Parts: sequence; C-alpha cells; structure tokens
Amino acid sequence: MSERYDELERLQRLRQSGALSDAEFEIEKRRLLGHGSGEVQPPPPGDVAEAREEMHSRLPLYLVIAAGTLIVAVVAGLLLGRLVSGPAGDSRNLAEIPQENAAADVNLVQAPPPPDIRTLAPAEQLARAFEAAFGARGAATLKVDVGEPAQTDGFAESVRYTPGKLFWTSFGPILVSEGSVTEASHASTGKIAVHYLKPAGDRFEVVRSWPTAVVTGSLGRVARWSVSTRFSDLPVIVSEGGGTWQGYTCSWAKLTELRPAGPAELATVALTYDDGGAVGEEAARAISGRIINVVRNVSFDVVYTGARSFSEHWARGAGGGYAVAGGGSQMKTC
Repeated sequence: MSERYDELERLQRLRQSGALSDAEFEIEKRRLLGHGSGEVQPPPPGDVAEAREEMHSRLPLYLVIAAGTLIVAVVAGLLLGRLVSGPAGDSRNLAEIPQENAAADVNLVQAPPPPDIRTLAPAEQLARAFEAAFGARGAATLKVDVGEPAQTDGFAESVRYTPGKLFWTSFGPILVSEGSVTEASHASTGKIAVHYLKPAGDRFEVVRSWPTAVVTGSLGRVARWSVSTRFSDLPVIVSEGGGTWQGYTCSWAKLTELRPAGPAELATVALTYDDGGAVGEEAARAISGRIINVVRNVSFDVVYTGARSFSEHWARGAGGGYAVAGGGSQMKTC
C-alpha cells in the first residue's frame, strides 16, 4: 500500500514540475489505482478527449522537427555522393580523383615551352641566325681559304662577316652574310657567306654552310648585293663587283641561285668596260650595260651603250644556268 502512495506522490511531483500534463497525470493515477483490483480502469470520456487534444497541439512541432531532420539527411546524402562520384556523370571512385587533381596541379606549374623563333621580330631572328652561323652577334672574323684545294698557291684570308639578310624558303631558313677582307690587297675579293639553317625552338641550328658562296669585287669588298626572285622561283643573290687593273676598269654582275642542294651560279654578266687608263683619253672606249626585260626562269636582255651600242639576249638552258643566245658575249672584259 505504501508503494502505491509513493508512486502517487511521484506522479504529483511530475505534474507540478510540468513533466506530466493534467490528463496524463489522471491516466497514470487511474492505472496505478486500478492495479490493486486486477484491472485497469479506463479514463472518463472527458479525460480522453483532453489527452487527445494535448497530443494534437504538439503534433505540428513533431512534424517540423521530422521535416527538418529529413532535409538535413537528403542534403548530406547528396554531398556525400558528390564526393564519392566526382563531377556529374563521373563514376570514378574517390581514390582516383585526388590523382587526377594532382596531375592537373603538375601541369599548372610546368614551365611554358620556349617561344617559336618565327614569332620573334625580324631583327632578332637575323641576330640569332648570325649567332648560330658564326658563334657571335654583330660581327665575326674567320680565316677563309682562298682558291681550290688542288691549287698549291692557295692561302687563308681573315674575313670579317656581318649580318646581311635572313629569309625563309620552302626548304628552310637561309642566312646571307657579307664578308670583307681585313687586310686586303687590290687583288683581294669580297665574300658572301650562305648558311642553310633549321629552327630549333627559340634559336637556329646550322644545316650546311658556304663561307665563300659568292666571291667578287676587289680590295676585299663586294660593291653591292641583293636577294631577288626576278630570275628564278628560288632566291637569287645578285652581286656586283669590279675594279681597275693596269688602267682597265671593269665590273660585272653575278647571279647565284640558292637551291635546296646549295648555291649555284646562274650567270656572270659584264656590266662596264673602260680602258681610258690604259690607252689615254683620246682613244678610250667606255661601255656600260643594264639588265632589262627579265622573264622569270626564261630569259633577260642586257642593253649596252657608250662607245658601242648593242644588246644581248640571255636564255635559261637545260642545265639551269643563263647564257647568251647564239654564242658568246660581245662585251669586252678586263
């Protein structure tokens, strides 16, 4: 009996503290009191209605809590699936993704490739081409053999080369450099060097070289030169040289074609002749010529005026060079 009273006091304290509502207290009290007679007495209808109303008043709060819990669970599930699967449509496992990200990071820190030499300014391209050919920028002096190897009277001259012209062909870049003999005599000829190159990143490499591709002029210098496409589909060095020997003054033009296999002479055309220094002014003869009517790969004319006036027609032959049509030239030379 004392246990029942103790339980009733406990229920009273729970109701006073707010842990049990009045309806819940009555339900528990009746259950406790009915326990002694062997049956549980149902609460009166008024108490049941009051209990149901209490439960209904708390139902919205339960629904809000449940809905919030569900939303949190869904969001957490989506995030976890994103981490495991990677980007949308990516079925790789989690262990593979860090490896890919690491590779991407490595690519980001790699040094950029060197610039292509063709993207540099023309002046810088020329400077780097000359450096590849001669090992220096601006100028370079070489010892150059003069004469054919079979000749016994050949000797070496010091030739100072300077950058001339760099141009690109279908078979690679070509560098043309002008050379002058440093301690020249009257008989010393000027030199034109030709280097066939290939691009190598931001620089050039030499494929083949001809330090004396063109030899002309006197006193160790070439009078003038240029690169032309008037005479051939390939580049042609048009060089002029001349001098005075024992009172005779002459000059000529050389046409040197730059073929894939190397430089090849197309023609040597006499341009001027003057013997006034040898025979005196009264008997002197002076003749000068100029090249006109150039038809590429076919022919050109040379018109002479002065002590004599005449013209000559030069045609390109099967061997690739130009020659005077119908025989040799009438122009005097030194």
